[in-house]
Parts: sequence; C-alpha cells; structure tokens
Amino acid sequence: MKFINPSRCWLVLILLLSPFSSAQSSENAPLRLVTLGGTVTETVYALGAGQQVVATDTSSVWPPAVHALPKVGYYRELAAEGILSAAPDLVLASAHAGPPAVLQKLRSAGIKLVVLPEPPPLAEALAMISSIAQAVGKDAEARALIKSIEESIKALPPAPQHKPGALVVIGGQGGQWMAAGRDSAAGALVTLAGARNVASSFSGYRPVGDEAIISLAPDIIIVPQHALPMLGGRQGILQRPSVAATPAGQKQQVLVMDSLMILAMGPRVGTAAQLLSQHFIGLQTDSGS
Repeated sequence: MKFINPSRCWLVLILLLSPFSSAQSSENAPLRLVTLGGTVTETVYALGAGQQVVATDTSSVWPPAVHALPKVGYYRELAAEGILSAAPDLVLASAHAGPPAVLQKLRSAGIKLVVLPEPPPLAEALAMISSIAQAVGKDAEARALIKSIEESIKALPPAPQHKPGALVVIGGQGGQWMAAGRDSAAGALVTLAGARNVASSFSGYRPVGDEAIISLAPDIIIVPQHALPMLGGRQGILQRPSVAATPAGQKQQVLVMDSLMILAMGPRVGTAAQLLSQHFIGLQTDSGS
C-alpha cells in the first residue's frame, strides 16, 4: 500500500531559470505566470502578483479570482500541452507537480521553471513565500506578508496545560479514512494552534480504521471542506459507530475548514492557526478545565 509522505527537507530547486536577485524589480518580473499547486497559487495572489497568472491547476481554488482562469489539469497529473498553450514566461510548481516527463518537456521547450517545496514546518512556509516573491519581483510584499503571519502566530494564546487531541481526516479510496500524521501540514498546524495531533505516531497520511479511531480518542475531528461529501457529511461522520465512541463524537465536535487552510501552510497560515486556537480553547471551556 502506498502512503503519501510530504517532503521533510527544505529545498528550493530553481531549474533553467535566469538568476533572480533579491533586488529584482517588479518591472523585470515575468509577465505571464502559470502556477501549479494550490498553495503556490494562493501565495502568488497574496503577494499581489495575481494579475500575472494566466493559468493554474485544478487544486488552485483560492482566491475566488482563480476560478475564471484556464486550468491545465491536476498538478500531480499534468500534460505539457495545456501549460505550453498558455505561453508562460515562468512556471511556478509545487514539489509534487508532475509527472517528471512533463516537467522535462517544459524544460526542453525553454520554459523557465521554479519547483518549490511544500511545507511544513512554518519556517519553510515563510521561506517558500520569500522564494516565490523573489521569482515574481515582490520582495517588499513578501516582507509585509511574512511580518503579518509572524504577528498572528505570536498573538496566539498559550497552549493549555491539557491539550485537546485533534484528528485531521480526509477521504480515501472506497470511503476509507486517511489521517494526517506528523510531517504533514495539517498535523503541524494543529500543533501550532495548541492541540495534540493524535495521529503523530506515523508520518504523512495513512488509512485509519474503526479500531484505530477509537484508540486515538480525538476530542475534535477536523475535515477539509472538499472531503466532507466523501465522508458522508457532518452527520455521516458523527453517526459512524467508532466516532460515536470517541470524545469528539460524544460532544459532536466536528470542524469543517477551508481545504487549503488546513491542508497546506500557505499565506493564510496565521489566520488558520488563530481559528483553530479559538476552537481548541472552546473545547477546554466546555470541558471545564
């Protein structure tokens, strides 16, 4: 069985790319961008370079303006023709973009390509923002965005002495649940916000069955919006017997979040951490601890 394992290392690969100095001005920035990966696209827009994006992939769903752009396919299953037809000056791609043969075809066609890591941890998320900003000539905007994120993180309340247990789940094949373990953005985010990731015994995303759900005993179950229908909706989750046997099921604690906010450490990571922190504090209040 294959498990999804997010990248552990911090590495920015800049391939076939003319050097982008930190002093690059917006006048010299690429005019036509194709972005591959929801976090990459969201970051480009957060930096104020959205008007330069001419096409994205189907995982790019934020901000709403991206829905009007042509789609070149899912970033893990790309075809070169769609990207080439957009005539980009620069392609910004997630580390998981592919297949490799397609990326090689882009390089062979003379397309400038920047492949970026997919965070966590937080330091790598901030470094990714800086790397994208350097490529699109938005260094000042990146400094302002990073400062805003850092201020949001610093403003988080202290973690409670008894941290609630959080389980982030997404839909898997055949309705099977997949849980976010350590080294995943979702796992890192719930920890940052003051909870325990109850699935931290494994890395990446792994299937969890009924026995495991009962054993993990989460106080809250967090679901990305796009996965909710696959899991039977909020009621379907709560009606699952194994969930009903957990503190989360007994207190009906199911939180549905914007998919990119919970599954990726992008430019809204500070907002996501604040939102989660408020829910976790509410759990403590409800339990009287």
